[in-house]
Amino acid sequence: MHDCNYDKVQLLARCRKMMWQLKQYKKDAKAAGHPLCGVMYDELEKDLTKHAKKLQDAIVGLAKEGKFDFCEKC
Repeated sequence: MHDCNYDKVQLLARCRKMMWQLKQYKKDAKAAGHPLCGVMYDELEKDLTKHAKKLQDAIVGLAKEGKFDFCEKC
């Protein structure tokens, strides 16, 4: 797999992990009575969701074109 393709997969995995963590942090903010922290986490989650979608679309698009595999050099 080309480094660029591998990087996309890694970034997508990290975005999704951060999105999961933000859900946990929102619970903590709510329990602590910090509504502004909850709003900030919502905004971060929205941004990460948007970027994760872009990464996923790129991966799927490359796969459909047959460009998301190992090359002869790899």
